[in-house]
Amino acid sequence: MFKLSLVLVFLTAFSGIDASPIKYHNSSCSGNMSVTDVDLVHFAMNLEFTEAEFFLKASTGKGLDAFNATLAKGGPPPIGAKKANLDPITNRIIEEFGYQEIGHLRAIADMTGGIPRPLLNLTRENFAMFMDRAVGRRSNPRFDPYANSLNYLLASYYIPYVGLTGYVGAIPYLVYFNIKRVTNYEIFVD
Repeated sequence: MFKLSLVLVFLTAFSGIDASPIKYHNSSCSGNMSVTDVDLVHFAMNLEFTEAEFFLKASTGKGLDAFNATLAKGGPPPIGAKKANLDPITNRIIEEFGYQEIGHLRAIADMTGGIPRPLLNLTRENFAMFMDRAVGRRSNPRFDPYANSLNYLLASYYIPYVGLTGYVGAIPYLVYFNIKRVTNYEIFVD
């Protein structure tokens, strides 16, 4: 019941979205940029796609298209994502995370129209490169998020963290209360 209540709160948060363009100026950029609140939420959908694909494929062996192909809006499937070697408890938790991301994508798409899924690189090589940069040296053996539960949990930590910092950074630029409610909900859930 609690989960249903959260979904309903999330869905109602999108009512009344206004697509009026807002002008932003950043002195480090070469000019003005016209962005709407909807544009900012659509940009955040890139992360929602990443999370959904990473969680679903690792836990079920299937990507978003197996659960709801219309959410991808014709965007390409990710490369490199695969079933992870997870212990049963971790697998079940990650699977639930995947379903949660489907709900996020569905709610955003229902209220804003959504965007096509971008091409996502979820290869172990890409994760290894990221981890090498994070620790300042090349790992040996190479980091593989799909190898075991611990590696997967390490990799799955930084994807939502990047998104969370993006949501927090976008909030000051949001104009409409309903969009602010949505981003605050995303921060709360993630």
